[in-house]
Amino acid sequence: MRLVLFKLNALGDNVVFLPGVQQLRRLHPDWHLTVVTTPGQAELYGGARGPQEVLTSPKLAFDKAYRRPWVLAEWAWRIRSRHPDACLLAFDQASVPHLVALLSGARVRVGANLDFVRVPGSVTQEVAMPADARPSTWNWSMAAALDRALGGGADWPSRPPRPDLRHLLSKGSRPKAERRRVLVHAGASKRLNQWPRDRFAAVALALSRDFEVVWIEHGPRAGPAPGGTVAAPVSSLSELASWIAGSDLVLCNNSGPMHLANALGCRGVSVTGPSAPGWDPCWEPERWRVLRHPALACSPCERPDRELLGCANLAHPMACLDYWSPERVEVACRESLSLAP
Repeated sequence: MRLVLFKLNALGDNVVFLPGVQQLRRLHPDWHLTVVTTPGQAELYGGARGPQEVLTSPKLAFDKAYRRPWVLAEWAWRIRSRHPDACLLAFDQASVPHLVALLSGARVRVGANLDFVRVPGSVTQEVAMPADARPSTWNWSMAAALDRALGGGADWPSRPPRPDLRHLLSKGSRPKAERRRVLVHAGASKRLNQWPRDRFAAVALALSRDFEVVWIEHGPRAGPAPGGTVAAPVSSLSELASWIAGSDLVLCNNSGPMHLANALGCRGVSVTGPSAPGWDPCWEPERWRVLRHPALACSPCERPDRELLGCANLAHPMACLDYWSPERVEVACRESLSLAP
């Protein structure tokens, strides 16, 4: 059996997609799995439970391939030449992946969230958003539906397990510091999820009086490390995972690194703006402080099945993030650290 799974997204989306891929590989080691994802996420799919093949493309280049017919034709040929029996189209995939899957010749095509897909008949089975509205559960349900459509008889647990990320830590985590370590990641792939960098820097400086504070220089917003912190430039997921696994607390936005830290079993504090509650940490949520505005009528305004393009609060734009002062976030970090063993 040959499967092609489309997941052209950023880090966090792929972290919560990975359990379904690993479960399919565990249940059917003789099946050949190909994952199509973005270049920065390929490393995530390594290890013994990863797919046999990973193909990559920048998301925008793939999604806009209809503007360059020769690129679209090349991708259609690449996927069709693998003679897939089935395709899985994650719920947040655009029309071009659906078109490529339709042209692949696969007899089974499982997908979701078709309201914004302009390719009629692209899937043979649609999977509805689950009751908990969690992307992690939705991805897991789609992988289970694909397994059943291909005759798999295994019962899938109702919730996805934490993904196996040991391959990212094959070189080990960073050694523990003399003082407890707080890792700060100020970036996020979406502008609307970004708490101001200068506020992260203020929290980092305040915490550095009592803890070793590591400032991750990774992503478009991280920037140079502020004074009082340890600069940690990273260029790969394994380097980022190594720093996360060696820390006592991770402070970040609701972002890909948050989901990676959660999957690695770390304790953390997440400054959260418009993100839907379904994007809160999936595994052991009690180990995370999700800082969300307690009484804002418009928050959260994001939905898992629809991309958020802007803030609708004209009276106080981004009030959900602006509510969180460095002092409030520092208190949350110190309270979380006091609970750490």
